[in-house]
Amino acid sequence: MDSQVANRKQCIQQVETSAVKYVIPKWFVDGDLKKPAKVYGDFYRVMDLEYIAHLFFLLSQCDASDLKLNTPQTYLKWAAQIFDVRVNPDLHDNERGKAEAQMMGQYFLYFNDLLTALKANHLDQEYKEISASWKAATNRMATDAPTLAGAMTEHFFDNAGFGPAAGALALAGHPKEAAIYGELLKANIGFSNDFRSQSPDRWWEALSYMIHSLWEGVTAASALITGRELFDPELVEAAYRGTVAVLYMYDSNATATDRKLTPGEAASTYSIAGPNLNRPDLSRNRFGQSIFASDGGIFTRLFPDGYTGEDDWDMGEELVAYLNGFGQEVYVYQDNGRFKAINGRIIKQENNTVIVESNAPYPQRLIDLTNHKVIETNQREIKYQL
Repeated sequence: MDSQVANRKQCIQQVETSAVKYVIPKWFVDGDLKKPAKVYGDFYRVMDLEYIAHLFFLLSQCDASDLKLNTPQTYLKWAAQIFDVRVNPDLHDNERGKAEAQMMGQYFLYFNDLLTALKANHLDQEYKEISASWKAATNRMATDAPTLAGAMTEHFFDNAGFGPAAGALALAGHPKEAAIYGELLKANIGFSNDFRSQSPDRWWEALSYMIHSLWEGVTAASALITGRELFDPELVEAAYRGTVAVLYMYDSNATATDRKLTPGEAASTYSIAGPNLNRPDLSRNRFGQSIFASDGGIFTRLFPDGYTGEDDWDMGEELVAYLNGFGQEVYVYQDNGRFKAINGRIIKQENNTVIVESNAPYPQRLIDLTNHKVIETNQREIKYQL
């Protein structure tokens, strides 16, 4: 979608073709977006739908001239229909589906953008249904926040629970409840001289301390959103540390791993442990989740051909989260009379004026966490009156 990319139109149409001709036939019965297919044997994962809805929403944000199969409005309507199934328990005829539809996932990352687009395109019924489901989910989380119920998943105190809970509550106007989960985020994102150790502890993948692109990206984004809404520098700093570790999954210049990436390649998972006693072959290495097919279980069904080196499975959300956050924003805050920057640097501070240099690739705003101010600007260097 970046106008500076030479083959942008070709890339967009590649994604469009995959979405229409591969994703829909695989994940829906006879192409009916209201009927998820049981791709895991005897069940479907409702949370899969939030990624699919996001895919079609992003297509809806492309120019009509860049698409070849359908209009942006068509993709927006499809995104709304799929998203409604994701969050509306009444659209499922089984208890698993009804329960999962009420779980918070990563969809809070694009929820407000989707609502804005639906309203602008007069999709009033979809807007009404989705808004009601969102309000019910966030109100329930707010009520349960004192018991940390949102932190509980099948892995108990899991960042896949309290990360989205914090971000969603912050966006939904529940600052006190968001702050409760925000404390778990601060404890979950590490602080080390080794930037690769800034990852939330996802123990369940090979039982090793790891970076997982999707959920670390979502956790970092949760910390950023919560920190932005609460004007909390500690959360924004933690978000930045976690984001840097996620971008390591795309770094072809990295030398601290056995497996090198070629430019344009990425890996969904990085094993920080060295050695990894559970899987010695993964020690300090980057890989895709298809490698777990050799261990059996659900990964064997997901990847019947075993490990093929296709390492981008379960990826993409973390890049959207980055581009919607640190990709556009630089933060400043006051610390003992001096202003400090996050995702940028203070070039100069004299009297009541600072000059801030943003590291955002697409600068759009400066956010002052101390004085609760947002300055809209696309300048790389910003002169800011305190």
